[in-house]
Amino acid sequence: MYKILCVEDAPEILLILESILQGYDYLFATTLKQAQDLLARTQFSLVLLDVELPDGNAFEFMASNSDKFRGAQIIFLTGRSDLASKASAFSLGADDYVVKPFDAHELKLRVDAKLRKFAANANQLSIMRLGRLVCNLQEQRVFKNDTGQMIDLTFLEFRIFRLLAGAQNKIFSRPEILDRVWGHSISVTDRVVDVHISNLRKKLAGTGVTIEAVIGTGYRLDVDKSLQTQAQAPILTAPSNATPSSQIGG
Repeated sequence: MYKILCVEDAPEILLILESILQGYDYLFATTLKQAQDLLARTQFSLVLLDVELPDGNAFEFMASNSDKFRGAQIIFLTGRSDLASKASAFSLGADDYVVKPFDAHELKLRVDAKLRKFAANANQLSIMRLGRLVCNLQEQRVFKNDTGQMIDLTFLEFRIFRLLAGAQNKIFSRPEILDRVWGHSISVTDRVVDVHISNLRKKLAGTGVTIEAVIGTGYRLDVDKSLQTQAQAPILTAPSNATPSSQIGG
């Protein structure tokens, strides 16, 4: 059963959301503090997130609570229509951005589409082994198989890693990475891809998994096959002493 969290403080919007989400398992939070408490206890399939809330800004909240959003589809639902706000949302890893006032039927279609995407992602093979890495795709966590140490990837770094790892040796152009990882964000540049790839390379150093730059074309992921047999035991959850990512995006 899908679980949906709606973080919204406007009574009239809450009424609309309640009508749209009939048949789904959903919870409401009217403050970021309430949202944080719910996210700590429950893994949600989708989060509808307003930006301006009584106790803070949802962009800052999402950036500092990235580990709690892992795997969930995220739709920002806000009165902010400026390009800078949209850029902030998508750079943080949002899957959609809906400006108020909105058409209730259209929002319902968007919610249904994102939940189908969530289901497709959940049906993928949960464990992937690459070099000295064991990757839990459902939890979006990457571990070193020899020590069990979690590699602290940001939300967007994991998306890039998952894209490249899903088609090893395929060359992905920067525009293709932008489209597949950032989606609708028209303000993100090729340079942002380079920065995230650079950070990802540093974190993967010594694991037998490298990201190669193909001059004039893009990037591809390469795995040292001699290390592949070393990754045997699947790691399903983070070790108790692992520290989850504290940020999203670069």
